[in-house]
Amino acid sequence: MAARNGVAESIAEYENILEPASIAQFLATRDWTVQTDRTFDQVWLLESAGHDRPISLLLPREPSFVDYDKRLREAVRVILHAYHLSVPELVEQISSIHADLLFVRVDQEGMRDGTIPLRQAASLLSSVDQMIRAAAISTNNPQSRGRGRAPDFVTEFLNDDIRMGHTKKGSFIVTVAARIDGAEPKRPETPSADGIPSFARQVMTTLARSLDVTRRFAADRGEFADVDEAVNQGLRLPVVQALQEITEAEGMRGLDLSFEWAATEPQRAPVPRRVSMDRVVINELPDIEQRLVRRIEPERVTIVGPVKEMKRSDENPEHGGDVVIHAEVGGRLRRVSVSLSGPDWALAITAFRDHLPFTVTGELGKQRNVWWLNAPIEVDREFLEFRMRQRP
Repeated sequence: MAARNGVAESIAEYENILEPASIAQFLATRDWTVQTDRTFDQVWLLESAGHDRPISLLLPREPSFVDYDKRLREAVRVILHAYHLSVPELVEQISSIHADLLFVRVDQEGMRDGTIPLRQAASLLSSVDQMIRAAAISTNNPQSRGRGRAPDFVTEFLNDDIRMGHTKKGSFIVTVAARIDGAEPKRPETPSADGIPSFARQVMTTLARSLDVTRRFAADRGEFADVDEAVNQGLRLPVVQALQEITEAEGMRGLDLSFEWAATEPQRAPVPRRVSMDRVVINELPDIEQRLVRRIEPERVTIVGPVKEMKRSDENPEHGGDVVIHAEVGGRLRRVSVSLSGPDWALAITAFRDHLPFTVTGELGKQRNVWWLNAPIEVDREFLEFRMRQRP
């Protein structure tokens, strides 16, 4: 009993560090997985070869509950026992973790044992990456729309400081950690100053607000004067498109995105901690996408990649048709269709047959979830014409 009281006293001594958000960050960076993620508590599970049986703990999140202190002490004791740590040692490890967490939970019919198809999981991760990229670009330049080329330091941040945690159980839950530490990339010509949030915190805050305004705009357009007001509050086309790609899976009932803010850096402005999208909201995403596309000038891009598919035109099969190119667009590998004719069609045939890269420029657009390069189309002919001349 004395030992238990001693642990309780030690926990009370470090109560400013042993907070649910900090403990969740510690668990997320270890081998723990979430079985239940609710507003007022989480259930975590540790399945490891180093233990005879799985270890579970309930992590309370609502201090107003009468048993909050008791449950928190129990959770800390479970962790101490699992890692054979003293309270000060656990506090030291928790204090070393500086990261904002994003939990993305998919609620979908037909899920078996909390799993989804591998290809859907790959698409989900790619879409989450797209949303964070858009938030990072918008954070760097609030006048941007989250599209286009990212500055080098933003790319460095995305490559180094955005990490994926363990996939969670229960519904399909993905954990993303945005690391906050002194090694994060600094914006060029931006002096450091006390009171200015880290770039990682700013990016995650931008993302949370963009997700929230997307949900609110989809749920009630009357809350906004027009789409421009929603854009001024953070509505972004890449985020809407990513959400649409995530939720177009068959049987999708809802999507839940929640944030755990690192206790080491205070959250200086009000920001939503959880954004839930039901079927009603999801059904509005295609219309919102079209509204945003109509108000944004077409983006002219150059893509380079292999020609994967060719389909002759039904109207004039001798002179051209549509080709599908696998190319990077906005940091993601996409299937981009483009209509070609005449010499450009002949060059596409050469690239397809000889497995050569095909380079083409046009106005990037999206129709019914298919990416297209639209006129005016310019094909880089020099390399392929040279290869054709070299052919015996």
